[in-house]
Amino acid sequence: QVTFSDFKLGAMMEQALDLPTVRVRLRKALELRQKYTPTYVTASSAARLPPMLPGRNLRWEFRNGVMHVIRRLDGVVLEGPESSVGDYYNDLSELSSIRSDGAVNTFCFQRLRLLTMKYELHVINNADQELQEQISTPHRDFYNVRKVDTHVHHSAAMNGKHLLRFIKKKLKSHGTDFVMTVSGERKTLAQIFESLGLGWMDLSLDKLNVVADQNCFHRFDRFNLKYNPLNQPMLRTIFLKTDNEIQGRYLAEITEQLFDDLDESKYQLTEWRLSIYGRARSEWDNLAKWVMNNKLVREHNVWMIQIPRLFNVYKAAGQLQNFQDMLDNIFLPIFDATLDPESHPELSQFLDHVSGFDSVDDETKSSGRNFSSKACDPANWTHTENPSYRYYNYYLQTNLRVLNRVRARAGKSQFSYRPHSGEAGEIHHLDTAFLLADSISHGLNLRKSMPLQYLFYLASIGIAMSPCSNNHLFVSYHKHPFHEFFTRGLNLSLSTDDPLMFHQTKEPLMEEYSLAKQFFRLSSADMCELARNSVLMSGFPASVQASWLGSADRRVNIISRSNVPDARIRFRTRCLEDELGLVQGDDENLMAAFRAGIPQLSEEAPLSFTRQPSPAIKAGTAPVSPSKRATMTPMMTSILPELL
Repeated sequence: QVTFSDFKLGAMMEQALDLPTVRVRLRKALELRQKYTPTYVTASSAARLPPMLPGRNLRWEFRNGVMHVIRRLDGVVLEGPESSVGDYYNDLSELSSIRSDGAVNTFCFQRLRLLTMKYELHVINNADQELQEQISTPHRDFYNVRKVDTHVHHSAAMNGKHLLRFIKKKLKSHGTDFVMTVSGERKTLAQIFESLGLGWMDLSLDKLNVVADQNCFHRFDRFNLKYNPLNQPMLRTIFLKTDNEIQGRYLAEITEQLFDDLDESKYQLTEWRLSIYGRARSEWDNLAKWVMNNKLVREHNVWMIQIPRLFNVYKAAGQLQNFQDMLDNIFLPIFDATLDPESHPELSQFLDHVSGFDSVDDETKSSGRNFSSKACDPANWTHTENPSYRYYNYYLQTNLRVLNRVRARAGKSQFSYRPHSGEAGEIHHLDTAFLLADSISHGLNLRKSMPLQYLFYLASIGIAMSPCSNNHLFVSYHKHPFHEFFTRGLNLSLSTDDPLMFHQTKEPLMEEYSLAKQFFRLSSADMCELARNSVLMSGFPASVQASWLGSADRRVNIISRSNVPDARIRFRTRCLEDELGLVQGDDENLMAAFRAGIPQLSEEAPLSFTRQPSPAIKAGTAPVSPSKRATMTPMMTSILPELL
């Protein structure tokens, strides 16, 4: 027999984990994030900023890839970057070192497991209480609480049947519309389909070929082809683009129909993403005119801007000379519209209805470069290779931070930065997201890094997950980490990504919730918690969020608005405060805080490595000796009254 007096498990644990050092490293990671986020200026900070001078007294220009706003009178820089690209790369290197540390990995793995067990204990003891709280709340259930689709691409926001009906109707009733110029000759819609050997009666959903199938699994290139109805890029241009020969009229009509569906459902809201490619400065004005002239502003939707990382494609096509050209095309028009609204009237109005920016592309692509991008200024990036994920995101987010400070000082709306990250590809994409992103889409690869998963939890970084999309592309539904992340308390919402490819009904968000409920056996409290998360994670103004939830403060719950039981919010808040206290507390109480969350065996309990026959136990007649039971730790003692 071996006793604890001979085999000090607790002492070995302390030595192996080196808790004070782990705590310091995790705290350092959180401090690194605070250097770069939030992207926007908080209300309290904005109130202390001096007002921005009129645009006629300013000039704005790029220096080393980042916008600077300068006072004309004396050349003083009023707004510019807070961190250089060199500092950023050094911080990324330090974060990578932290998440690769063995002791940090062990600690984070143990804390995440403990969070899972705490949740299971909470559900066992409080499920009935949570249900009773919901039953006692009048006029609220999952169907009439607000829920936001926090990640959905506008050109794929309709389902396949909707698009098929629209195409057939246009071909049947408006076949004489001139829609495209081919070889210098204007072609009608009917002529386009005649060239394909098709009439409106020949079309079917299978022939349209826009629904993702098994051939798309781990083949993002094949998935991208699904955006082309009938495998024809010209049909995508006609029906799913805003910038074409009919000024995006067909897509505007589809959008109106989608708005009607949202009006009917009332409690479902969206953040549709529109693309700015950075190929020309006219893109912004064209997009703004499409939205404003077609009156595509509704209370059920706010717009987001997605920027595809396709510099290498545009460079090869001769549309850009260097990466600075792309930054010019993306940011100069919106700085102009902010500081001189009269120069871009439609764009100035449109920006008031934009909630954030996204960076998108296939994350499985390798950059294929054998040199460091750290020292390469955007104006000197004339290579045909694409810049790295971290390079793109630094210049997009840093310029967005400068823009937000300018807009805050001018009393205008601001933008969050919410890139795609961790859907596939390398784990360092999530290092970048941890430093720069206000929230992210996907985050699947967090399952591969316990430290990053734990840091995302501590920082309450929003993650918009799309299990239906991921099921067709990267991970089967039964292997999806959504439920594991949810039980641990990560800040999750459900989203649809591309209803055109992945969903069958006119309510894709409800379809997403329904599948998750059935597969993961989610309770009503779980569903309403996810809906509440989606509202708080979204880019809708805080005043609007407060009107829906009663408060835009994550720590405040008004059950009559959210239908989330108070017991659930108390539990989530308590767990997060405990973990933050553990990481940010003092060294003297560190080990006590660490052990407080873990059941400990009493010291006199022997550990026997020899299996002894025990007929009494086999028969189920002998109780467990008190000396061999797990003792009640302070955490368990304090939480049991609340649970019971």
